[in-house]
Amino acid sequence: MGRGISIGGALRFAWRLALGLVLVVIAILLLFRVAAAMRERNDAIPASSTLIATPLGRVAVALSGPENGTPVLIVPGTAGWSGFWRDVSIHLAARGYRVIAADLPPFGYSDRDPQARYGRPAQAARLAAVLRTVAVNRPAIVIAHSFGAGAATELALRAPARVRQLVLVDPALGLLDPSAGAGSGVVLPPIVLQPVVATTLTNPMATSSLLRSMLARKDAAAPWIETIRAPMRRSGSTAGYAAWTPALFAATDAGLSRRSAGLAGMRPPVALIWGEADTVTPIAQGEALARIFRTRSFQRLPGVGHIPHIEDPAQFLAALDRAMEAS
Repeated sequence: MGRGISIGGALRFAWRLALGLVLVVIAILLLFRVAAAMRERNDAIPASSTLIATPLGRVAVALSGPENGTPVLIVPGTAGWSGFWRDVSIHLAARGYRVIAADLPPFGYSDRDPQARYGRPAQAARLAAVLRTVAVNRPAIVIAHSFGAGAATELALRAPARVRQLVLVDPALGLLDPSAGAGSGVVLPPIVLQPVVATTLTNPMATSSLLRSMLARKDAAAPWIETIRAPMRRSGSTAGYAAWTPALFAATDAGLSRRSAGLAGMRPPVALIWGEADTVTPIAQGEALARIFRTRSFQRLPGVGHIPHIEDPAQFLAALDRAMEAS
């Protein structure tokens, strides 16, 4: 009997310990969520940003370069915005291009969508509306990075007349040809997602670690940390990012760009620029995409990770110039 009591007591202790740990984790997550709510109170729009009306809300863009120059649309990746691409914009504007650096919502200073329409077709519709307004009837060279490549590729497939050329930089296009039963993404209630996002993606203490984890050249992160953090101080950033999270993990969203046959039939020419040391989207993915696109321009950047334009600006800009000159 004594042994039975001892085992029972041990089990009760283990259960209470586990419960206590769970409660501690929940308390920490809630504290980060409260901290995010207190931090996210700055709704000022940078002077460099212009809000363009679209049927799916306003999209913030930074315009530079001569108005009669060839339009170049820049589509940043996750948590990126026009400010994160300012040096590339300056370079292209100096070369005579009309640069349209967009903030793909919910990031940057674009409107957050109350209906959370962040799948590729919706994002492509936003980009097409921006081009209709800014570039009018002139096709644009579209430069897209990482997660932003999904929206840009969708744009090129759905509105090919608006895209002169597609330049994809370490694109994150995900698994192609998903099965009919593939999930549509993470489906968790906001009460769960928002504290997790507040602890990770919008947590300013985590920005440096998250950015460095994507780079081969870790020291390149430091000058850009504050730039990444700035839009996260807007009201509702954590809620907006949490609403977007299902799009990050979606296996399918009716996007044409999720099918290899669609990519193979791409009308605008495609150029690829890839960091050879990329661990987020390894270069093997680039080699596979190069075959699908039958691209004539696939530039590998040695010693560079997932974000070439901040890791090695000189090498990246030279590659970008070569890619665009081939259009």
